[in-house]
Amino acid sequence: MIRIGTRALICIDGKPLLATHWDGYPSCLGVALLNCEKTVAAIVEVAKGHTIDAADIAIRKDLNRHRIKTLAKKYRLTQAEIRAGKRRGCVICAEDYEIGSIENYGDWAEYQYDIRGQKVYFRALNGFYPKSINKASRFKLLTEKAVQSISYSSDLI
Repeated sequence: MIRIGTRALICIDGKPLLATHWDGYPSCLGVALLNCEKTVAAIVEVAKGHTIDAADIAIRKDLNRHRIKTLAKKYRLTQAEIRAGKRRGCVICAEDYEIGSIENYGDWAEYQYDIRGQKVYFRALNGFYPKSINKASRFKLLTEKAVQSISYSSDLI
């Protein structure tokens, strides 16, 4: 499986909830968000498939508990060693880190999704978050038809 490092920010009613690392394009993460229930639990499950980099404090503790257990098993280390930052091998990926605070998120998210009720809105971002919000275009309603017509270029910005 090939994954593209296209970061995305997922919000609910304008409040940042999660930041993902892989395949944040509307044709991938966007479609998954369109097709899921619009509950926090369902949105988190979708985001897990795109590797969560950062999360709101209300859900981060549980997410990290699961991530640490998974990493301990993967690297054959104790959970304490994982929490201390120890890993085995020379290739470390995004999913090999604990999930950070969304309040401190500062990566180059390329898309932002805002879930409002049962609707998903999106916009392209360009630059490091949160500064990229200042120059972002307006949100557009994401639909299956809109996904098909999106050209992944700077004309979205």
